[in-house]
Amino acid sequence: MRRVVRRALAGLLALALLLGLALLVLVRRNLPGRDGGRIASLDAAATADLDDRGVATVRAATVEDALRVQGFLTARERAFQLEILRRTAAGRLAELFGASALPLDRKHRLYGFARVAEAAVPLLPARERADLEAYAEGVNAGFASRRGRLGLEFALLRTEPGTWRPADSVSVLLLMYEQLTDDTGADTGMEELARLPEPIRAFLAPRATADDVLLVPDAIPPGPPPLPVLDAGALRALPQAARLAAPEEEGVAGSNAFAISGSLTRSGKPILAGDPHLGLEMPGIWLPMRFAVAGRTAEGVTLPGLPALTIGRTDLVAWSFTNLEADVQDLFRERIENGRARRGEGFEKVAERTETIRVRGGKEETLVVRSTSNGPLLEGDLALRWTALDPANLCVPNGDFLRAADEAAFLATFDAFTGPPQNVVWASASGAIGWRPAGLLPRRREGTDGSVPYDAADPANGWRGFVPMSDLPRVVDPPEGFVVTANQRTIGTSFGTVVSADWGHPGRARRIRDLLRGRKAAGTPMTRADAEAIQLDERSETMRRTAAALRPFLPADLARLLDGWDGTADASSARYLVARALRRAVREKALAAWKAPAVRWHLEGDNWNDLLEAGDAAFRAAGLGPRDAFLAGAAADAVSALEERWGKERARWTWGEANRLAARHPLGRVPGLSWLFDPPRPQQPGAPGTPRAASPSFGQSLRWIVDWGAPEEATLVVPFGVSGHVGSPNRLDQLPYWREGDPGGRATRLSRPPSGEPIRFSP
Repeated sequence: MRRVVRRALAGLLALALLLGLALLVLVRRNLPGRDGGRIASLDAAATADLDDRGVATVRAATVEDALRVQGFLTARERAFQLEILRRTAAGRLAELFGASALPLDRKHRLYGFARVAEAAVPLLPARERADLEAYAEGVNAGFASRRGRLGLEFALLRTEPGTWRPADSVSVLLLMYEQLTDDTGADTGMEELARLPEPIRAFLAPRATADDVLLVPDAIPPGPPPLPVLDAGALRALPQAARLAAPEEEGVAGSNAFAISGSLTRSGKPILAGDPHLGLEMPGIWLPMRFAVAGRTAEGVTLPGLPALTIGRTDLVAWSFTNLEADVQDLFRERIENGRARRGEGFEKVAERTETIRVRGGKEETLVVRSTSNGPLLEGDLALRWTALDPANLCVPNGDFLRAADEAAFLATFDAFTGPPQNVVWASASGAIGWRPAGLLPRRREGTDGSVPYDAADPANGWRGFVPMSDLPRVVDPPEGFVVTANQRTIGTSFGTVVSADWGHPGRARRIRDLLRGRKAAGTPMTRADAEAIQLDERSETMRRTAAALRPFLPADLARLLDGWDGTADASSARYLVARALRRAVREKALAAWKAPAVRWHLEGDNWNDLLEAGDAAFRAAGLGPRDAFLAGAAADAVSALEERWGKERARWTWGEANRLAARHPLGRVPGLSWLFDPPRPQQPGAPGTPRAASPSFGQSLRWIVDWGAPEEATLVVPFGVSGHVGSPNRLDQLPYWREGDPGGRATRLSRPPSGEPIRFSP
């Protein structure tokens, strides 16, 4: 019997070795070398130097040729990512992954991203179309040069990428718009809140606070958010909420960007720092790249699928984006009778189309999409108006960053951006710094802000065009010597148009501003290393206040743990973990008392700490009962939740364990393949409410710093690496520097010497 077992084990071992060897062969076969190739549409020969991290410097005679080579190199390193992006936008993931992908496919068929992109391309200015065509030519040349060797993923799925077209690039743009602006539940959530007493609504959804970090002032500065004061029968009269708020992450990660005037820096020149916070995935969302075109240089990152740079610097200007948090989606309640939607005294026909979704390993599914002039019907009779779904609103002017002849021409490029409004923070070689919004801002009916659904039958509720780009505010060289954006309310009421009813919490912006003010007050000139230290700051004043208010109600060991805590989200400590649990418990207990619905996007903010720090009378007035009893109950709930999740041995509790990196590769979700495709899962310091915004699958998608005193030493790091190929040395090589930082700036310098012979391209 033993002999049989030994033979069986030997056989299994041999089989495992054979499978391992086969996998190794597949991996090595799909790794790109230094082979370039022919791109038929090239106007002249071009090259690409690769450094030791795989970052390419494209050298070409014209911008169009540079974009062709860029497309080729993107196909070389990120072919599977391009295919996934295209299929995601088109609602065709189920063709590869089966029924598990159907919910996402249904959503994108409903939005009609592929249709919108197709319709948008002919409407683009001629130069933008030419840029997209040049990029597509390069992508397809890259596909052709490595047909059958484009990636392990293609081999395992037994598929090949289709032809890349300009509309596919527009689809990639739409996916980014979706991540930045799609929050269709916000309007219905505010509608649910409307049934609550006004004092509770005002507390849960404050529109402005005195602590906002504004770049455009308020006409009348607001006071602190009011604490709820309820009459005796208000709570008893409320119906039971259909659903109570589930535990959610505190804060919503967004992006940071700041610019520092040369008057405050060691070099005497401006510093620009940016770290957009987006979903963390494998491969990374950005592709670092450099350009040398017609005697000009440019460097930064591109979105795979889009030409030129999205964030970066030229010889003239360095820039970064943060989400303005502008509301560019509205819901309209349609009154539909016999397939027609009411419009005033008349009707319009409701359009219908049928989408067929093919499902790998299953039956194909048909989806009937109904829409009105307001947009697709999401559920029931609720139509979505969204700037992203109008082909006339789309643009891809990125190539003009590489063409601008002077600073004024470069900054004017942002006037062509017609997508979801972004904060642009910039610093120039000439010494100027500034901020401006860029994008389409809807004009709405007077006295409304789009925060709740409109009655579609009333023609007066429709949009009234957009705010002209020339009317949007901007700041250049502010007296304080710096500008800061971190998704906070940047535009006050002195600007006549309502921008948003749902800004990001100002905690990150306040912390960055205070750190800059502190360094300014100390009189120590700032450096690139100081900017990185701010990007990696892990302190949350919001959490510190929460912990301090509830500390007296905790068991002695946890109370001691929080003694003197400054709000730092240290991975090795349990303090931030405990503070977060306390905040969640307070929210849950208050919302249950108020019978409030789950509207998580309105649960951040200092109003909760203002309540915690109030006296007993305020708690009783808010319908929460005696203060000490309420807080003791919340503390007990928090401890129970922590013990249930992490065990009773408190010495083993750490924030880092709860905050492990959990980025996924599309094939990492396939049973048995996570070990091969997913990246490591290190513990992470920082948290969504700190400048170092870190959660398991959302956080700093890059860190970018330019000191114009030495622009050639600009640093950039992404979470993983340039390559999307399993087995590539450049797939994960940037992870240590993304996690630990690089104070000296040597490991993350974007401009580095070439490694090996250049890749050559010929017409």
